[in-house]
Amino acid sequence: MSDFGSSLSQARAHIEAAVVKRAGEDPQFRALLLANPHAALKDLLGNDPIPSLTIRVVEEAAGEAVLVLPRLIAEDELPDELLDFAAGGNAKDC
Repeated sequence: MSDFGSSLSQARAHIEAAVVKRAGEDPQFRALLLANPHAALKDLLGNDPIPSLTIRVVEEAAGEAVLVLPRLIAEDELPDELLDFAAGGNAKDC
């Protein structure tokens, strides 16, 4: 994995850990996360980092385990969620 890919993975893991921690401690945040993930991220981070990205939150049920497999990204491919930034499409959101 490239340094860029590694940095993206680390950033995602950091954000996911913060989301899960807050959702475990704050029932109102958990409800917001399930109802409106973008609003929950804005509440947690102060902004919605990638507004064009579709975010789906799944809450595990008793007796269930959810395994998420991120899509594979080629070494020379820019992830879709970053194309807007590379093209300057979200400059107003920065």
